[in-house]
Amino acid sequence: MAQAMRSFHVSACPTCGSTRIRRVRGDRPGTFKRKRYVVKDLRYFHCPRCGEKVYSPDAMRRIEAASPAFSKTRRVRKTA
Repeated sequence: MAQAMRSFHVSACPTCGSTRIRRVRGDRPGTFKRKRYVVKDLRYFHCPRCGEKVYSPDAMRRIEAASPAFSKTRRVRKTA
């Protein structure tokens, strides 16, 4: 996972254009339908100017794995 994060780099904030965006590490709490979850030790980019957070594909996979929104018990709509 660390290798994938090294290959994912953001040099400017996609929202405000600031070049002060930095790679950070921390826990990411979330809530889905009143169910709370936390992704521990997540690496992502954070812009101190506007607050934007940018996640690598690996970080997104970790968020989806922890979130009840993406649980396998969720009903899937059938197509016609």
